[in-house]
Amino acid sequence: MQRALDFDKTPALGVPLPFFLNVPLFALLAGALAAWAGPQAFASRWNGAALALTHLWTLGILGSAMLGALLQILAVACNVPVGAARTVAALAHACLTAGTLLLAAGFLGWWPAAWIGAAALLGPAFALYLAAVAWALWRHRRHVYKGAREILVPVRGALGALSCTVCIGLILALSLGLGWALPDWIDAHVLWGLAGWGGLLLMGMSFQLLPIFQVTELYPKPLVRWLPLLIPGLLLAWTALDASDGLPHLMRETVELLLVGAYTLWAGVTLRLLWTRKRPAPEPTTLFWYAGMLSLLACAPLWIWMTHGHSPRAGLVLGVVMIAGVLGSVVNGMLYKIVPFLLWKHAQDAMIVPDRDPAQARVYLKILPKMAAYIGDRPARWQWAAHVAVVVSWSLAAAGWMPAALAAGPLQIVSSAGLAWNIGQALRLYRKTLRAMAALPHHAQPL
Repeated sequence: MQRALDFDKTPALGVPLPFFLNVPLFALLAGALAAWAGPQAFASRWNGAALALTHLWTLGILGSAMLGALLQILAVACNVPVGAARTVAALAHACLTAGTLLLAAGFLGWWPAAWIGAAALLGPAFALYLAAVAWALWRHRRHVYKGAREILVPVRGALGALSCTVCIGLILALSLGLGWALPDWIDAHVLWGLAGWGGLLLMGMSFQLLPIFQVTELYPKPLVRWLPLLIPGLLLAWTALDASDGLPHLMRETVELLLVGAYTLWAGVTLRLLWTRKRPAPEPTTLFWYAGMLSLLACAPLWIWMTHGHSPRAGLVLGVVMIAGVLGSVVNGMLYKIVPFLLWKHAQDAMIVPDRDPAQARVYLKILPKMAAYIGDRPARWQWAAHVAVVVSWSLAAAGWMPAALAAGPLQIVSSAGLAWNIGQALRLYRKTLRAMAALPHHAQPL
């Protein structure tokens, strides 16, 4: 397994950062919408407000973060830089942002033109991104770092799952917008998006990032080798069974059970590695990983409730826990590692030390903040506590508890405002550092 990262391959700051800045923006929008809609947002998974919230989360928050992080990870961990990364990132980010807003507006107002417009923006956004990444994987296939296979196998599976999710989503959006009969593909859209794209990508990143940044032991080799292959196979089997008529429903439930078991195994192993990590005191990112993996373990009994409890709210609760609890927690925590590192790295790259002058280097070192200074430990912990409150309140609201439904929106606003503040403070420190360096002789231009 590749344990070192080649930070010299880090893309320009303008490549991943706009995607990361989308996270607090869309989180604030989701909080405002939940506060405005109140209990209605949690009344049914088919409610317009619920569908708008779902896509603000999955596209605006999770999708933005994962697309940005993947551009970074492929370059530094796998030696797979995406060509024309600035152009690809700028176009994909702009279309993703506008398309997500249009899609949410379409669900809120049940507005056909918005669904068509969203499809016209989101389709090219994902097509461009997937084509650029696929070409980079093919072009650099012979130059991939030794040991990077453990990352690339789940990443390829995640990209395939994203392609399926996007294709189904575009067909559903166009069907709504043009008044066609709606295909019965919604469950497949959800499963490929959450268990395929989101789950596989986070799994691949955990194989690489946890041993490095959380100082854990390596994942067991059989798990790393076989789990990223098993999950796409189960998703394909589920899709085939779902599309087949006349087959016993038990066959599909068995595949679902195996899929739940696979992710439960990953969550259990991840929790054990985090618990036995070499750093005794948990960092904020560690706490977010704990929250995400505990939420993933909770998905197993929730799946049983949904499958055998015959409750109309079981699927809604499971969706909230998967989106906000599992994926939302891990994505939020990763931002507290990735954003400070990017700003620290690009501030370092802005230095110019003529002839390696030790005196000049010492001057720069006095100005350059340490990585930990960009986002303080205490504000990150406070935001983690607020995020946990969001997961709990949204889950209880989905289960039908009225007080939680009333608190869900305000709590989301508090949590996302905390995240926005922390990232904003990091950006202010970065700009302040560049200005201080620019005041010195032989300075570099800001990136």
